[in-house]
Amino acid sequence: MSSQELVDIVDENNEVIKTVTRAKMRKDQLPHRASYIALCNSKGNFLVEVRTLNKDYAPGLFDAVVGGVIQHGEDFDESAKRELLEEVGIDADLKEVEFHSLGNCKIVGKSKMRYFYGYLYLAKTDLITKRQASEVSGIMYLPFEDIIKLKDSTTHDSVVALLEIIKRAKEKKLL
Repeated sequence: MSSQELVDIVDENNEVIKTVTRAKMRKDQLPHRASYIALCNSKGNFLVEVRTLNKDYAPGLFDAVVGGVIQHGEDFDESAKRELLEEVGIDADLKEVEFHSLGNCKIVGKSKMRYFYGYLYLAKTDLITKRQASEVSGIMYLPFEDIIKLKDSTTHDSVVALLEIIKRAKEKKLL
């Protein structure tokens, strides 16, 4: 997503109140919507990304999930599928992929941004992945416990999203 692409800004009820550029959203730390996809393999390990150093948010940190900012007017499911394909080369519509929507949740950040809304997904597959070199320096699969041990080097929102995804997936008996 370029700095000039449009992002919907939301209120505490997840209602769109205005649309601004991504650059303004980042600069003013405005509440927005994002998609989060936990990618789990058959061994029960989760894909972790290493963010490139040129990212506008949390460069160089780990991401416990695949995902990103939902663009203005973009369908939430399509945003998640786009992010999965762009970042790690997995087409969620393939029959080798279980793709589950788990709803949204309010995510409270550690920064000046008080909150934003995350749309949560679980993808299960053993497909071989590739990374988007402009955004992802590397990828690896780790057990959940190891991801939690790395939480100080991992984006706060991705850990919060992963915890909620795992909770909801277990409730639905998807994990």
